Amino acid sequence: MKLAGITWWRNNYGSILQAYALQTALASVGGVQYEILCQYGKEIGSLDNLLDKWKTYGLAETVHRAFWRFGIPPLRKRSAAIQNFVHQNLRVSEQQYSESTIGEANARYDGFLCGSDQIWNPTLTDVHSMYWLTFAQEDKLKIAYAPSIGAEALSEPQKTAIRENLSRFQAISCREESGTRLLNAVLGEEKCQTVLDPTLLVSRTLWDQMSAETEQTEPYLFVYLLRGTKAQRRMAEAFAARNHLKIYTMPFLDTEHIVWYDWKFGDRKIWAADPADFVSLIRNAAYVVTDSFHAMVFSCLYHKTYFAFQKRGAAQHSRMADLQQLLGIENRIMDDSVSAIDEADFGTIPWDLAEERLQRAREKSKQYLLSALEMQGTSGGTVWFMHTKMKTGS
Repeated sequence: MKLAGITWWRNNYGSILQAYALQTALASVGGVQYEILCQYGKEIGSLDNLLDKWKTYGLAETVHRAFWRFGIPPLRKRSAAIQNFVHQNLRVSEQQYSESTIGEANARYDGFLCGSDQIWNPTLTDVHSMYWLTFAQEDKLKIAYAPSIGAEALSEPQKTAIRENLSRFQAISCREESGTRLLNAVLGEEKCQTVLDPTLLVSRTLWDQMSAETEQTEPYLFVYLLRGTKAQRRMAEAFAARNHLKIYTMPFLDTEHIVWYDWKFGDRKIWAADPADFVSLIRNAAYVVTDSFHAMVFSCLYHKTYFAFQKRGAAQHSRMADLQQLLGIENRIMDDSVSAIDEADFGTIPWDLAEERLQRAREKSKQYLLSALEMQGTSGGTVWFMHTKMKTGS
């Protein structure tokens, strides 16, 4: 079976790593040939991407984003490192598609899979977009693997569109329990189930092979803040000073939310990091401070004591809170009332319990994906599948 995935696979470390993880998981399934659909230019700095951003955000915002990716030499190196990782590790279609041409993919693939990441968030993508497989013909297999809807509520027109979209799917899942509840409420029946983000679907062995374990001459606090505030960075500085830690950080991660304090923040600034470096920085850290879902994921995989700042919006908060609940970890997400990071305010993380829960969820998620791949298109189109034990990175 030739299967195509539609997801986000560029720019953001977490997006790239989840795409790589799902690609790795599917590569171990007999009878499945999988690749990611190219829905934007493969080069971050390509002219078509520039024009697309211009149409979407306007000239001023496009210039702002371009400057914070390419206007400073260290940031150009970061973009190049990320681009090189994508070229070397992701299997992306040669054909580039848009909303107007995506229907052409039906001639090349037997089925389509959408997910993971926040591709179903209605504030980020339209409910009629390709991310809901609206282009896929009726006889094609249509699977959702762990997309995040990232919304607290939906309008009636959005609910109507989502019901129509999902009525054509053979298998429906969501990354967060809160999203599953919302979608099942929209559908009026329990059709959607919760599965793991692909970075958790694969075993830690995959990430061990990708990243480097180093002997640290100095213990460090890894601070990975996509947004955050100057006050939060000052809290991280105070925590590091009390615990005799250096601060390793990656400045200016989110082009939409620039915090000027990043110019002076941190003892070691890591600029030209690719996704493998991101994993390594967490793997070798003494502690992690973050507002990122995937930084929290890898902290859990490597049993790192982490402290998380809450992002704005309940939907942003829910995906991190749901992960903690899944793994049996006491809440470690700090809201705006916190004025200091104090380890005494948090319990010890029960990593043995977390691993047991993760393994159960991993097996459940594997079974969902394998069962979904054995289904057929609604019009009887044949989908062949060789049942095999899924090897996910081990």
